[in-house]
Amino acid sequence: MVLSALALARALAISTLWSTGCFSSEPGAYGPYNVIGYNYTERSIASFWVNGFWGANSTAHQPAGGGKITCCLSLSRRANNLHVKIRYELTKEQFENDLPGDVFKTDIPMPSLPNKHDGFIEFHFLPNQRIEAKWVDFPTKPEIPNVGSAKR
Repeated sequence: MVLSALALARALAISTLWSTGCFSSEPGAYGPYNVIGYNYTERSIASFWVNGFWGANSTAHQPAGGGKITCCLSLSRRANNLHVKIRYELTKEQFENDLPGDVFKTDIPMPSLPNKHDGFIEFHFLPNQRIEAKWVDFPTKPEIPNVGSAKR
């Protein structure tokens, strides 16, 4: 009875890790890391993905960057780049005319990872579709320009 309860607890723990993304099929993968996006642009990001991992949304014109924290991103030890895909919020014209949304994809350099198994990776969405990734112990509070004067 004790053995079956232990086996059940182990199976539940593994399935929880697998479903939240904290489990990697690659032995020795880096992470798991928390992910946060900071938006310095004029347009809100409905969703973004890093190597297929959902990083949430990132609202434009927010003092703290408009990002949400998601967990848990694991990264391949062999990776030199991160593949980032952004789906922007619909413009008024796209919404009113039932047009498809804008998607942007790019590869960016892998940030330095001083801690291979913990911390946060911040994604800074900059003007002109530039993206920078940075590892930090704890999320920073970015200075987003023109927050007070921007229209939503």
